[in-house]
Amino acid sequence: MRLTLRTLLAWLDDTLPPVQVREIGKQVGSSPLAQELVQRIHRVTRQRRLTVPSKNGPDATDPNLVASYLDNDLNAEQVAEYEKKCLTSDVNLAEAASVHQILSLLGQRVQVPPEAKGRMYLLVKGREAHAASAEEGEPAADPRTQPIVPWVVQGPARSHWLERFGPLAACLALIALLSWSAYESLKSDDSAAPTIARDVPSRIGARGGPAEPAVAAVEPPAPPPVVPTEAVKDEEPAPEVAAEEPMPEAAGADAATTPVAAAVDVPDGAAAVIAHIDGMLLRYDGESREWVRSREGDSVPPGDRIIAPPPFAGRLATANGAFDVLEDSEVRLLAAATDGGPALELVRGRLLAEPSTSGGPLHVAFQGRTVDLERPADLAVGFESDARWSYGVSPSDAPSLTIHVGPGGELAIKGVKATETVKGPASVRLNAAGAVERLEGANAPEWLAGAPTSAELTALRERCLKEFAEDRPVLADIVSATENEDPDVKRMAVAALRGLGDLSLLTPILDRPADPEARQAAIAAIREELAAGEAASRRAWEQLQLDFGAVDRNRLGKLLLGFPAADAASAETLESLVQDLAPTEESLAVRELAIDNLKRLTGREAPAYDVDRPEQGYAAWRKLLDDRQLRPAAPAAK
Repeated sequence: MRLTLRTLLAWLDDTLPPVQVREIGKQVGSSPLAQELVQRIHRVTRQRRLTVPSKNGPDATDPNLVASYLDNDLNAEQVAEYEKKCLTSDVNLAEAASVHQILSLLGQRVQVPPEAKGRMYLLVKGREAHAASAEEGEPAADPRTQPIVPWVVQGPARSHWLERFGPLAACLALIALLSWSAYESLKSDDSAAPTIARDVPSRIGARGGPAEPAVAAVEPPAPPPVVPTEAVKDEEPAPEVAAEEPMPEAAGADAATTPVAAAVDVPDGAAAVIAHIDGMLLRYDGESREWVRSREGDSVPPGDRIIAPPPFAGRLATANGAFDVLEDSEVRLLAAATDGGPALELVRGRLLAEPSTSGGPLHVAFQGRTVDLERPADLAVGFESDARWSYGVSPSDAPSLTIHVGPGGELAIKGVKATETVKGPASVRLNAAGAVERLEGANAPEWLAGAPTSAELTALRERCLKEFAEDRPVLADIVSATENEDPDVKRMAVAALRGLGDLSLLTPILDRPADPEARQAAIAAIREELAAGEAASRRAWEQLQLDFGAVDRNRLGKLLLGFPAADAASAETLESLVQDLAPTEESLAVRELAIDNLKRLTGREAPAYDVDRPEQGYAAWRKLLDDRQLRPAAPAAK
């Protein structure tokens, strides 16, 4: 099947047979031009600035031509001419894609009630019937004698009495049966009560406590002969004693035991199994080319990507241990190494290798480098990417990997040149050259003892989870959650968009009016993306240039990365930032970033400034600048 714009739109809107879907999918996967066109279609259909094509000008298009194109009624020359116009004009491409998507949703036949259909026919044909009868000379009937029958929905048919009262009668009978059974069990318990009252104090005495006073307190007036405590202890079964009152020594031993992850059975061809989910885990489905929700017990084949969007987390179980994927983290499952050890790639975030019963080899890849480890049993190891945005500091092209070693063992780390042994608790860093650097004085993070949890975190996860439905795409729910009234849910959704890698949905939030929480969350997410390595930074710059242009991209770049110390002390920098607050500045993103930079450089939280209504706040900041009261803040002491 030939790959054209029409077939591509049908493939995106899922209106093709399964055979053609696979064929078009292979052609798109092998064509960079087609992949770029798919991303462009997604972007232009979501841009609110685009309108319908104008009547005049280079983008002018006849609506009948668009309809004929979508109905496949044009000849080859007209199709080629119209598709060329769509490829060169975002307005025409957005119109064709949007209309095709709407038509695909209206493909199902609408069920109209017969009463509504009859009422509509009567309304439409009433005057025509009167006019025809008047022309023919027949007396027209008075419409008041034949009123229009109102549209009344008929009530449901009355069911049989057995269907109405049968379930209630069955429930009453079941309640009566359970009540009788409980009454009989209470009668039997009352008959055995004296024996229980005599036995319990004897067991207490057998453990070393005073048995005689307790027996006297519950004995009847005519007590039976006292039985020695040793005999009672011998006659009584041991499990009942343990169930009544556990020994203090046993409780202490259980509390001191370190929990370890037991090995699980991983299906053939899978790298891991979803063992536990704290809220939601997402997996990238290569066939449908979208992120889907994972379920506990699902197998994860090698090569699949797993994301724990904030504030959720989860656990992956392998044949040789379990791994906690902490919030706002992404991992890729790899095929097991030749030595049988599990292998994972930490794309970003944090990963915790839980203590295992056997230990053994472990392989973790990060930024194209693989580190081989040999860990003993019952040793927790944490992995953390240090790709974090820092104000005024240019991000490095290759982030480092920090390895946290828990207490109680030694971890062997195989570097490029040699193998180093790290005794826990300790933290080391694997730099871009593959060398291991020890971090002196670094404290082990709290999450090394297990995935963090609290009442506030649980409540936040529940609030965020309410925004997702089983029958809707995950991406659609995340985009909808970016407009939620709850600021925490909104920040979660914006961070999740960055984690899913679809920056075309993230950058427009920078200019969203009357939503400062979403704009600030988008700024934080894009800053983290710029610091996440060369590939992520290049992808972010390209998206910024597409949405804001080359000139605005340079301005946004300085405002996003921050000003170094030398530029912060310059009067020109403060002058430029205050000027960006002016009402004449059309970009909300520039104004939001300008006030953020001013607060960071000067340490001021006042005067108040509203990005959506900048008139009053701009005048106050301008007065501070003119009075020479706006100075860079002193650097914080390390």
